[in-house]
Amino acid sequence: MKRKDENGIDERSHRFFVNVLAFVDTIPIEPKTKRLIEQLAAAAGSIGGNREEALGSSRKEFIRFNEVSLRGANESVRWLRACAVRKLGAQQHCVALFDEGRQLARILDKIVVTSKRRDKEGSSQT
Repeated sequence: MKRKDENGIDERSHRFFVNVLAFVDTIPIEPKTKRLIEQLAAAAGSIGGNREEALGSSRKEFIRFNEVSLRGANESVRWLRACAVRKLGAQQHCVALFDEGRQLARILDKIVVTSKRRDKEGSSQT
C-alpha cells in the first residue's frame, strides 16, 4: 500500500486525528470534560504517531508500534462512545468519528495479526 494513499491507514489516521481535534472544539470545557478531551486527543494522535515509528522499524518493532496504534484506536473509540452516550459535542461528528475509529481499529488489528503470522512463518523457516 502506498504511503500517500488517501484511503490508506496512514492518511486515514491523520485525517481522523485532525477531525478529532475539530470535534473536541465542540465540547464545552468543564471540569468533568477537560480530562476526556485531553485523553481523546492524545489517543487519536497516538494512532498516526506510532504508525510513523513503525514504518522505519525492524519487523518486531513494526508489530509493536502497530499494536500501540491499535490501542490508541480502541481508546479513541471508547472516549467517543462516552461522548455519544453523554451527548457531548457535535453528535453527528461524534458518530462519524466513532465509526471511523472502529474501522481504523479493524484495519490495525488485521495489520498486527497478519504481521505476527508472517513473522512466525519466517522464523519457522530459518
